[in-house]
Amino acid sequence: MIQSAPKVLISIALGLTSLSTNAELLADYLRKDTPLSGKIWDLRSESFVEPEALLDSLANGTWLLLGETHENLDHHRIQSRFLRYLDKQNRLGALALEMADDSQQIVLDSAHSGKTEISVQALNWNPGWPWEWYQEPVTEGIRRATRVLGADLTRDAKMSAYRNEQLEVPADSGYTEFMLDLLYESHCGQMPKSQLGNMLRVQYARDLSMLEAMRANTEANRVNLLLAGTVHTRYDLGIPYWNKTLESKTLLMIAANEDSTPQAYYPQSYSQEPVADYILFTPATEYESGCQ
Repeated sequence: MIQSAPKVLISIALGLTSLSTNAELLADYLRKDTPLSGKIWDLRSESFVEPEALLDSLANGTWLLLGETHENLDHHRIQSRFLRYLDKQNRLGALALEMADDSQQIVLDSAHSGKTEISVQALNWNPGWPWEWYQEPVTEGIRRATRVLGADLTRDAKMSAYRNEQLEVPADSGYTEFMLDLLYESHCGQMPKSQLGNMLRVQYARDLSMLEAMRANTEANRVNLLLAGTVHTRYDLGIPYWNKTLESKTLLMIAANEDSTPQAYYPQSYSQEPVADYILFTPATEYESGCQ
């Protein structure tokens, strides 16, 4: 937000602080009907933190895992703002995408160098991830990040994990039982439970693929970002569950309603520990369940 010169001079004369971080990044997300919208909640200190302060506090070499609801366009707009902010601070490192796989790395690198246009066709973009949802953050990443990573597995690699009965998921019983229930519900209760173990292996293999891409491309002197679904970014279920060495922080983006109690939005878990570091609340919205 650009202020007029008189307002800036008045602020300086009165010794006022600079614009609040909400004014800089999330002011247009503040809503009277959804009081939490546009605010960020720290789950560990149980207090609000301003977005610029959060981004400024991230140590160099850190990965910020942005857990999104895929069909929520607000989440993609905010991701783009974070990319632009870090770039303006000259702190933006690599951007890893769940929405692209390693077979696309060549064209992503080519687009980053300016040799390939940023388009559905040129990037061989998977139609399962609607381009109208991801065009802005992907374009911003290609133009601003040090590298954009196709971090997910290819379809063939996912099928290989699905069929590989020798692939063990080294998780405790709490994780396994919770994830199997979650997979069953996410498939509308229509997938035979005998196949849920196969799906769990795929989930595990995808987490490892993203984690390895991140490890191999960490910019040590900058802040790196991952865009992925919330489950992949959670401490109790996703990449941080397997990660023992890579410095990371998780921020979940969650649509708020009229309830102004942050704890009411904590995701269900089998663990008593926080599932994330932060929750960023966005305006209320309705999702189609996809279940008939």
